[in-house]
Amino acid sequence: MVFENLVAYLLDKWLSDYIENLDTKKLKVDLWSEKLTLQVPWKNIYTQSTKASIDGLFLLVVPKTDVEYDAKRDEKEQHDAKMKEVHQIEELRKEQEAQKNAKSSDKNNDTFMERMKLQVIRNLQLSIRNIHIVYEDKSTKPDRPFAFGFTLNYITLHTTTPTWQSTILKEDTPLIHKLGDLSALAIYWNTNAHSRSELSRDEALVFLRPLNIKARIILAMKPRQEEFKRPMFDIKVDLDEISLNINHLLDLLEFQDYLSVQSKYIKYRISNGIIEKPTVKRWKFAYEAIVNEGVRPRFECYKWKNIKLHLDRCREYRSLHFQELLGKATVEQKQRAEELEEKLDVFNLTYIRRCAEIEAKKRKDLEPKTWWGSVSNWRGGNEFFFVFRT
Repeated sequence: MVFENLVAYLLDKWLSDYIENLDTKKLKVDLWSEKLTLQVPWKNIYTQSTKASIDGLFLLVVPKTDVEYDAKRDEKEQHDAKMKEVHQIEELRKEQEAQKNAKSSDKNNDTFMERMKLQVIRNLQLSIRNIHIVYEDKSTKPDRPFAFGFTLNYITLHTTTPTWQSTILKEDTPLIHKLGDLSALAIYWNTNAHSRSELSRDEALVFLRPLNIKARIILAMKPRQEEFKRPMFDIKVDLDEISLNINHLLDLLEFQDYLSVQSKYIKYRISNGIIEKPTVKRWKFAYEAIVNEGVRPRFECYKWKNIKLHLDRCREYRSLHFQELLGKATVEQKQRAEELEEKLDVFNLTYIRRCAEIEAKKRKDLEPKTWWGSVSNWRGGNEFFFVFRT
């Protein structure tokens, strides 16, 4: 159970932009003969290394056919993705402003968690062995199913001295040297494979033949304090040879087009049983897709009532977000703001939130700095908000 939750967390964190409708509750991962080890020396974290190792992992991915469209789930996913982009833009802007306004920081300003994180990175030893991840598709082209995957013998990463000898760092150093070793990384692409169990090793078409890599990595732990005089990552890679073999590459391109088109127009698919005739169902689907995606938006965006409605939404959202920044927004106002966020796009949300933030900052700067004003704000909200002027 713990391992399944870990896999679900990693998939959601690193592959959420590439995987749609991932149901982690139905995720099944078996780890019987394989090993997953994590050793963290909490008592001696500054003198011993942290070890993470995986020995044996097979992951089989298949497409889910006959997906039923869920309007509420789709709206929620679109809203979450939109707000995630808005928050990323705001965080990036705040980081840039902080870099401009910040002076040279002292080493003692690091928090305990930051120092611990840096120490774990300094002496981290990583070992991954016997990995096989494969994707099998029988729905895109039923007459010629294909499989795509990669295999890995092992990959290791450990800390070294500047002369690339294994060591354990016990002191705070500005540079960390890591030595990585990758063995037998291979990518295969089978254009006529009904199942992995039905395919022999001789029939497998190797897209990337086994590749061996040695990497020397130099990490700059605090490049900002050094004004980025050296790169954050200085990596030197040694390769013996690279061999590629490409066959039926159009199947992969057609598969990508198939996924993009299906995800875009899945909302217009009609459930089985509503219309019995397949021809009528196809014509209905084509009509709904063309009208709703290409024709109707062009006419709706130039109507005055829609323009006025959009402006009213922008003004209302600015007022609500301004109240929220001041800490005076009620529960109903917050719910209304979330409803407006579903109607507005990323550009308008970013612009409106920034304008409200500037206005709120000006309002707070104009408030008198008295102890009674602070007490009134603390008691405050919408019931007891007033300012005592001296």
